[in-house]
Amino acid sequence: MNTLRIKQNILVKVIVTEKFKEDYKKELNKQIEAAENKAKGLKSSLAKLVIESAGIKNASYVESLKARIEEERMLQEGLMGELKGKTTEIDKLKIGDLFTYTMLEGSVEVKEGDNLWQKVTGAEIVIKDNIIISIKES
Repeated sequence: MNTLRIKQNILVKVIVTEKFKEDYKKELNKQIEAAENKAKGLKSSLAKLVIESAGIKNASYVESLKARIEEERMLQEGLMGELKGKTTEIDKLKIGDLFTYTMLEGSVEVKEGDNLWQKVTGAEIVIKDNIIISIKES
Protein backbone atom coordinates (compact mmCIF):
# COMPACT_ATOMS: atom_id res chain seq x y z
CA MET A 1 0.00 0.00 0.00
CA ASN A 2 1.33 3.44 -0.93
CA THR A 3 2.16 5.87 1.89
CA LEU A 4 3.30 9.46 1.89
CA ARG A 5 4.63 11.87 4.53
CA ILE A 6 3.02 15.31 4.42
CA LYS A 7 3.23 18.45 6.54
CA GLN A 8 0.72 19.15 9.26
CA ASN A 9 0.19 21.89 11.81
CA ILE A 10 0.40 20.96 15.46
CA LEU A 11 -1.40 23.18 17.96
CA VAL A 12 0.54 23.80 21.18
CA LYS A 13 -1.50 24.62 24.25
CA VAL A 14 -0.14 25.58 27.66
CA ILE A 15 -1.55 24.86 31.08
CA VAL A 16 -1.15 28.29 32.66
CA THR A 17 1.17 28.57 35.67
CA GLU A 18 2.73 31.59 37.37
CA LYS A 19 6.06 30.65 35.75
CA PHE A 20 4.47 30.59 32.28
CA LYS A 21 2.79 33.95 32.81
CA GLU A 22 6.03 35.49 34.06
CA ASP A 23 8.20 34.02 31.28
CA TYR A 24 5.74 34.82 28.50
CA LYS A 25 5.29 38.41 29.69
CA LYS A 26 9.09 38.85 29.77
CA GLU A 27 9.31 37.59 26.19
CA LEU A 28 6.46 39.84 25.07
CA ASN A 29 8.08 42.84 26.77
CA LYS A 30 11.36 42.13 24.94
CA GLN A 31 9.49 42.01 21.65
CA ILE A 32 7.62 45.25 22.49
CA GLU A 33 10.92 46.96 23.32
CA ALA A 34 12.49 45.76 20.05
CA ALA A 35 9.49 47.03 18.06
CA GLU A 36 9.59 50.38 19.89
CA ASN A 37 13.31 50.74 19.17
CA LYS A 38 12.78 49.89 15.51
CA ALA A 39 9.91 52.38 15.23
CA LYS A 40 12.06 55.10 16.84
CA GLY A 41 14.91 54.27 14.46
CA LEU A 42 12.54 54.52 11.50
CA LYS A 43 11.29 57.92 12.70
CA SER A 44 14.88 59.06 12.96
CA SER A 45 15.64 57.70 9.48
CA LEU A 46 12.63 59.50 8.07
CA ALA A 47 13.68 62.79 9.65
CA LYS A 48 17.21 62.33 8.33
CA LEU A 49 15.88 61.53 4.85
CA VAL A 50 13.73 64.67 4.85
CA ILE A 51 16.74 66.81 5.76
CA GLU A 52 19.08 65.14 3.29
CA SER A 53 16.54 65.14 0.45
CA ALA A 54 16.52 68.91 0.16
CA GLY A 55 19.10 68.83 -2.64
CA ILE A 56 17.89 65.69 -4.43
CA LYS A 57 16.20 66.37 -7.74
CA ASN A 58 14.38 63.03 -8.03
CA ALA A 59 11.41 63.84 -5.78
CA SER A 60 9.48 60.68 -6.66
CA TYR A 61 12.38 58.51 -5.44
CA VAL A 62 12.52 60.40 -2.15
CA GLU A 63 8.74 60.16 -1.72
CA SER A 64 8.80 56.40 -2.33
CA LEU A 65 11.54 56.02 0.30
CA LYS A 66 9.52 58.11 2.75
CA ALA A 67 6.43 55.98 2.08
CA ARG A 68 8.34 52.72 2.63
CA ILE A 69 9.87 53.98 5.88
CA GLU A 70 6.49 55.24 7.10
CA GLU A 71 4.82 51.94 6.18
CA GLU A 72 7.41 49.96 8.12
CA ARG A 73 7.08 52.31 11.11
CA MET A 74 3.31 51.78 11.10
CA LEU A 75 3.81 48.02 10.95
CA GLN A 76 6.08 48.18 13.98
CA GLU A 77 3.57 50.29 15.89
CA GLY A 78 0.81 47.81 14.96
CA LEU A 79 2.99 44.98 16.22
CA MET A 80 3.53 46.85 19.49
CA GLY A 81 -0.23 47.20 19.94
CA GLU A 82 -0.77 43.51 19.22
CA LEU A 83 1.95 42.49 21.69
CA LYS A 84 0.54 44.80 24.37
CA GLY A 85 -2.85 43.18 23.81
CA LYS A 86 -1.30 39.76 24.36
CA THR A 87 0.26 41.02 27.60
CA THR A 88 -3.17 42.14 28.81
CA GLU A 89 -4.61 38.76 27.78
CA ILE A 90 -1.92 36.95 29.78
CA ASP A 91 -2.72 39.04 32.86
CA LYS A 92 -6.34 37.88 32.69
CA LEU A 93 -5.49 34.17 32.57
CA LYS A 94 -6.07 32.10 35.68
CA ILE A 95 -3.71 29.42 36.92
CA GLY A 96 -4.75 26.12 35.38
CA ASP A 97 -6.39 27.68 32.28
CA LEU A 98 -5.58 26.10 28.93
CA PHE A 99 -4.02 28.74 26.66
CA THR A 100 -3.44 28.31 22.92
CA TYR A 101 0.22 29.25 22.68
CA THR A 102 1.57 28.57 19.19
CA MET A 103 1.52 26.36 16.13
CA LEU A 104 4.34 24.01 15.15
CA GLU A 105 4.91 22.28 11.86
CA GLY A 106 5.24 18.52 11.79
CA SER A 107 4.62 15.67 9.43
CA VAL A 108 2.21 12.78 9.30
CA GLU A 109 2.15 9.59 7.29
CA VAL A 110 -0.91 9.07 5.12
CA LYS A 111 -1.91 6.03 3.15
CA GLU A 112 -4.60 5.07 0.71
CA GLY A 113 -7.95 4.88 2.46
CA ASP A 114 -7.09 7.49 5.15
CA ASN A 115 -9.31 10.51 5.68
CA LEU A 116 -6.86 13.25 4.64
CA TRP A 117 -8.41 16.07 6.69
CA GLN A 118 -8.51 13.95 9.85
CA LYS A 119 -4.84 13.13 9.36
CA VAL A 120 -3.59 16.68 8.81
CA THR A 121 -5.75 18.50 11.37
CA GLY A 122 -6.31 18.05 15.05
CA ALA A 123 -2.79 17.25 16.26
CA GLU A 124 -2.20 18.91 19.61
CA ILE A 125 0.47 19.07 22.29
CA VAL A 126 -0.31 20.26 25.82
CA ILE A 127 2.59 21.50 27.94
CA LYS A 128 3.03 22.71 31.49
CA ASP A 129 6.18 24.65 32.39
CA ASN A 130 7.69 23.48 29.06
CA ILE A 131 7.08 19.79 29.85
CA ILE A 132 4.84 17.83 27.49
CA ILE A 133 1.77 16.66 29.38
CA SER A 134 -0.14 15.11 26.49
CA ILE A 135 -0.01 14.51 22.75
CA LYS A 136 -3.15 14.11 20.71
CA GLU A 137 -2.79 12.87 17.17
CA SER A 138 -5.42 13.21 14.49
